[in-house]
Amino acid sequence: MNKKHNKSFNKTPMLLAMMIIATGQVGVSIYLPSLPLISESLSIGHADVQMLVTLFLVGFGLSQLFYGPLSDAIGRRPVFILGQGVYLLGTVLCIALNEHFNALEIGRLLQGLGAGSASVLGRSVLRDSYDGKQLTKALSYISVTASVMPIIAPVFGGWIAFHLSWEAVFVFVLIYLVAIFTLGWWILPETLPYAPRPFRVNQVVRTYGKLIVNPQVIGSASYNWISYLGAVVSLSLFPFLMQHELGLTAAEYGTIMIIPSAGLMMGSVSLNILNRFFSNSWILFLAIVISALSGAWLLATEMTVFNLLLHLPCSR
Repeated sequence: MNKKHNKSFNKTPMLLAMMIIATGQVGVSIYLPSLPLISESLSIGHADVQMLVTLFLVGFGLSQLFYGPLSDAIGRRPVFILGQGVYLLGTVLCIALNEHFNALEIGRLLQGLGAGSASVLGRSVLRDSYDGKQLTKALSYISVTASVMPIIAPVFGGWIAFHLSWEAVFVFVLIYLVAIFTLGWWILPETLPYAPRPFRVNQVVRTYGKLIVNPQVIGSASYNWISYLGAVVSLSLFPFLMQHELGLTAAEYGTIMIIPSAGLMMGSVSLNILNRFFSNSWILFLAIVISALSGAWLLATEMTVFNLLLHLPCSR
């Protein structure tokens, strides 16, 4: 059902896209305050429990390479059902076998593989449903959602883990996913603007094969990989530093994470402003300098809550 030619702004596709994209955002940040609790509960090391973050992100990133071409081939709705179904399966596995760390690892990988569909589908549905100024307006709402969710998700995750248990965080995510899956099942229309066609894996692989040898793609992707790696390492390590070394509770950690997350959102707004006046190369250089200075500041100063919070938004 294509809404592009409607003069009035139909909010339904936009609201669905916002809720779908939020499932991917929640999959990372809502669990961060629980990592030290999981480590203590299952008697596993810090490095091992951080794999729960890494596996999710690996599945989340790799699956997007195929969800995009797949949704172009068979439609948005089947991919939504497939992706959210895999996400639900991984979450159920984490709940049912929460005493077994290997099961948690498999469950988190499945969660990431399923959540990858959210990032792809949210924007695809918008492009199918809007154009021109309406598309710009809808994408702006999606950007707000992507910026706000990392702020509020750790707060909820920390509060639930502290007052209930870390297992309850998975239950909360399951309830949210069931609600989104049910809503999408009944309301999400097929927005693909052309007839479905066969999905050819070999064609997708050839296309990506050409991209990975393109110097421009490699240069752009390399910086994204490095910056994202720094953010992942920081996000995985900070719960232990804040809670074990500095004595914060899971609820307190989740609450103070509002500060670096808000810094990330302000950075996105600042980037949009800087793009009007400076070249991409200059902005990239500035980003590298800020990241390097934040790391040097953390090495040269005492480990305190303030210094850690100052470092995190700069590194992201």
